[in-house]
This record gives sequence, C-alpha cells and structure tokens, in this order.
Amino acid sequence: MIRTDLPAIPKFMAELPIDERGYPVPWFVDWINGKPEFRAMDQRKFIQAINERRCWTCGKPLFGEEVFVIGPMCAINRISGEPPNHRECALFAAMGCPFLSKPQMVRRENDMPANKIPPAGIGIKRNPGVTLLWYTRSHQLMEVPNGVLFKIGRPFKTEWYRQGRVATRDEVMESIDSGLPALREADRLTGVDNADKEIDRRLAEAMRWIPR
Repeated sequence: MIRTDLPAIPKFMAELPIDERGYPVPWFVDWINGKPEFRAMDQRKFIQAINERRCWTCGKPLFGEEVFVIGPMCAINRISGEPPNHRECALFAAMGCPFLSKPQMVRRENDMPANKIPPAGIGIKRNPGVTLLWYTRSHQLMEVPNGVLFKIGRPFKTEWYRQGRVATRDEVMESIDSGLPALREADRLTGVDNADKEIDRRLAEAMRWIPR
C-alpha cells in the first residue's frame, strides 16, 4: 500500500515497486537480499542511465529537458553526482523523499552494505534543508579519480522546495549560508586555484536563480 501522505505518483513511476513502508522504490536503488537499500545505487543502472539517457528515478527514457535534483551548493559549482530526471519524477522526489522533504533527517551511515561504492567527488555530508530542481537541456560528464560527476548546463528554469512545498527566499539563503564553509573547504581539498575568489564568482552567478 502506498503511503497516504505522499504526493500523487507520476505516471512514469507507476510501475516501480513499493517497499514495506509504502514508498516507491526508485529505479536506481540497489537491492540486497531481496530488499531495497535506498542508500546504495545500482552501479549497472548508473551506467545505463548515462549510456541510454534514462531518468534516474523511474528508468524510462528522457525527452528534451533534463531536471537535476540538487542542493544549493550544486547550484554554485554546477556539479551533480546523480543523473537527470523527468520533471514529474524530480518533483515527486523533492516533495516525497523523506531525506529531501524533511530537513531534520540525517543520512544513516550505520550498517552500510559492504559492497557499496562511495559517491564520486568530495561530498558535503549534510541535509541542506531545501531541494533545487535544475532544468537544463545539457550536461557534460566529468571524470574524477573516484568516478564520474555531471557538469550541469545553464538552467532555463529553477524550482526550490522545502518540506514538500515551495521554499522561501529566506529558507534558501539560510541553506546557502550554512553550506558555503563546507564548499570552500572542499574546493581547497581539490586544489582549485584561488578557491574562495572562484566560489564568490560562482555564488554571484547562482544568486540569479534563487527565489525573489
């Protein structure tokens, strides 16, 4: 049975299995001993999504636009660790995913699968509190020492969400301000030249896409 507190399931996601808690299991989720492990992605699906241009959430082919589900720091560096989605699937994730829709949720690191592949790049381990849907028509693959990242193209539209609703400007700015120190540190670790100055430049550009 699907949970009654979730938004309507998009048609693209109608064939996804439902877990014992009532949540649809995204296409990318890895299954371990017959159960979905939401914290682990299926590496085969990751490759398939790239090669066949499939939606990360439902697994069906994408059309013209691509919608990345990201946090505010990704809007600054324009990098995502996950492939794009359909708009309907991205919106469902922003409004229905427990981690994305509940700012108090934290990532559970206990009892992680032994074969789980760490995400590529240097991740910022926090719940940003707001979720950004980044609409674009292009992206580029970036090879990094521990995998592949997505350099997302210029957006033609952005939507911000918090707690299953449209986020306010103050909520977005709070998330940006609290995440910037970690982003600056990550850039320093990756050896970006003039890291702070470069982040300030990218931040000024990203400010064009926050709620008025």
